[in-house]
Amino acid sequence: MRILFLMAILLLSKHASSASIAEVSPVRITGGMASEFRNIKLEPSTLPIPLPDKELNTDDRGVVAMANQLFDQNPSALEMILVDRGQVLMERYRSPADSRRPAFSMSMSKSLTAYTIGNMMCAGKILDLNAPSATYSSALKNTVYGEASVKNLLTMSSGVKDALHSGDPIQRDRCQVGFDCDGWQMQRSQILTGRDLIHQFPNRDRASGARFSYNGLDTLALSEIAEQQGGFIDSFAQYIWSKAGAEAPGYWLIDKENRAIAQAGFSAVIRDWARLAMLSMKQLNGANKCLSGFMKDATSPQIANKSQVVGASFSNYGYQTWVADFGPRDSYWWVGYGGQRVGVDPKKERVIVVISQREDYMPEIYKFFSWWQRQ
Repeated sequence: MRILFLMAILLLSKHASSASIAEVSPVRITGGMASEFRNIKLEPSTLPIPLPDKELNTDDRGVVAMANQLFDQNPSALEMILVDRGQVLMERYRSPADSRRPAFSMSMSKSLTAYTIGNMMCAGKILDLNAPSATYSSALKNTVYGEASVKNLLTMSSGVKDALHSGDPIQRDRCQVGFDCDGWQMQRSQILTGRDLIHQFPNRDRASGARFSYNGLDTLALSEIAEQQGGFIDSFAQYIWSKAGAEAPGYWLIDKENRAIAQAGFSAVIRDWARLAMLSMKQLNGANKCLSGFMKDATSPQIANKSQVVGASFSNYGYQTWVADFGPRDSYWWVGYGGQRVGVDPKKERVIVVISQREDYMPEIYKFFSWWQRQ
């Protein structure tokens, strides 16, 4: 059975089109983003949540053997960890990655942004997700984002025009690669602020809520709400990071006005990415009815992904979170450009975290996770 499974996923990877596969710098994705650019550092917990190795049973050893083979046969894989109910089954690194270098999220930070908003709502700082977003942020007035509800922003359905490339509305041909080819690079390079980006693209293309359209400016707009209701990074630190029980520092990439690049900007070591996933399950299944209700909505289908331009493996989207139906039951995923993934099965409390330099083996990751869900 395992041999047939491996043959199937290898065939899938061979048929991938190399021309369309997203790729990132292995050095920057495994620590460089936190050291080469401006970041705000978040300190780890004084008492990190334990993440012990699991004593493996026969089934676990089969899962680990398959995961190791998957990692070994895909040189694009830089880091991988499997966590089963808070215990580590497998943890691997490939140079330049190691256990101390903070892995950069790319768009996985979008999900963290949404969960920060949910925690702020349950703390009484955002009263109504159906209210126009400009109610909570004057920076969004006279824009499509401000007219859209907070929920529209959470579901990537503000009504703004479609992004040109992977959620970014700017894609320049004549540019310095890694410096000013898109809006995100311009934020990172201190050329534009997030507010600059929002106000460069203020106009409506369709009715809010009418259609899912993956666009990082919806995420930036959410961070602007948090910014005006107590500060985005401070709120993330209070409601998410301080409760994750991290063992190492985290880093938020910031623009020239010291605001977080919320659509693609957080770095943490891979074990802390697993802890963040565990925290999301804790909040989903916790006693706080407001927060568990928000997280249930965030991690379940809210809007269909009909375009298939981005996230082609996922039929549905929650709140800045991809929802997968390719397994025996739904799982939820944080997805980043170039092969950054966190997958969560909240029923069995299983987590996979993958950090990559290229997306060429993601179908194998999904196949593996689906198979692991059945074990």
